[in-house]
Amino acid sequence: MTTPSDDRIAELYARLGALAEERDALRAQLDGDLPRATRWLQSKVWRQAAALDTLNRRVVTQRFVLRTLDGLGRSLTADEYRAAREAVADEHLRDRIDA
Repeated sequence: MTTPSDDRIAELYARLGALAEERDALRAQLDGDLPRATRWLQSKVWRQAAALDTLNRRVVTQRFVLRTLDGLGRSLTADEYRAAREAVADEHLRDRIDA
């Protein structure tokens, strides 16, 4: 029998904590404490939105690099990457590309 790694144990404790929070929120909802249940749900939505934003930033960066590589036909140097990023006209999009 193998013992779980420290990372796996930490992951299981985090999952257990999240499930306990969800259980408590559902119990609060059943008890009629809707503000408490709503706060839990709102924090869950915020966490998911932050995770989605992080993932979206990675996708935007990868698409940017792939388009730039396709245009050059070779790998980018760090200076070329920064120059290409700065050449993006849309400031909002440029800010979403990892520097």
